Amino acid sequence: MRSQIDPSALRRFLPHLFIVNSTVSDRPTFALAGTRICELFDRELRGLDYTFMWLGAQDDEPTTILKHVLFYERPALLDIRLSHDGQDYAHDLLLMPIRSQGYRSDRALGALVPHETPLPFTAVPVRGLAFESWGFVKPDGTRPTISADSNVSTAMPITFFRRLVGQKAAQPGR
Repeated sequence: MRSQIDPSALRRFLPHLFIVNSTVSDRPTFALAGTRICELFDRELRGLDYTFMWLGAQDDEPTTILKHVLFYERPALLDIRLSHDGQDYAHDLLLMPIRSQGYRSDRALGALVPHETPLPFTAVPVRGLAFESWGFVKPDGTRPTISADSNVSTAMPITFFRRLVGQKAAQPGR
């Protein structure tokens, strides 16, 4: 539930977070976006279509994944990249379902986090996010195995989920 999110527990993550609302129309829109997300695109994202931030916006894959996150009420991890001056910067995009009221998730909380090397602050604005692959986060909180070539699954930072809802233990499916 949206009411269970404690923004003060997420203070250091807020610049990297955004909320997408899917109740207004068939096309999800940004309800809010953190300062780092807005800096990347050199504009306020509130009210803009979710596909705005994706390269190849005509491809509905990112929107389809968002709809799966909301329908199945499971967090998903997307591998994406940002490019600047011919150099790629790998990032994770975590999408988590949120219910504002009722029995159905109608919003998603997103977190855009660099893998290792963050995109320099001077490398803005970016043209968009390049989608590579995705998977649902496993019920035990581990990272999904996204690549067909890899059987290795690394631990997901479960403390982020705990901070998000202010709980001591993660509760899969919530």
